[in-house]
Amino acid sequence: MQNLQKKKASLVLCGDQSELKTLSKNLWVNSGVNFFPHRVNQPYENEMIILSDDKIDWMDDTLINFSNSKINGFNRYLKLIELVTDDEETKKKARERFKFYKDCGYKVNSVDANQLSINLF
Repeated sequence: MQNLQKKKASLVLCGDQSELKTLSKNLWVNSGVNFFPHRVNQPYENEMIILSDDKIDWMDDTLINFSNSKINGFNRYLKLIELVTDDEETKKKARERFKFYKDCGYKVNSVDANQLSINLF
């Protein structure tokens, strides 16, 4: 969500409609005092988070992979962020994607989410 502070747009790619609906609901309902403006399966508008389960060509700034699969066309984005849970199968697939990114010549940085602090305002 740092991109909102920097006035940059982010596309969050979800694995399916269920993930997309859950994430959308959480951005509206569970964000407390922090409001996360977003659109679902609609083209980019200023300083927005776009949630999609099928399209990645609406923008080219930051792509957040919330799905568990490799994304064709990821290289059109300036920044790619992979979200990986503690589930062993998810981590295994993420390692395969990370290897693919490295083989394509991209630098891969890993960050433990438990070490992050998010301050939006």
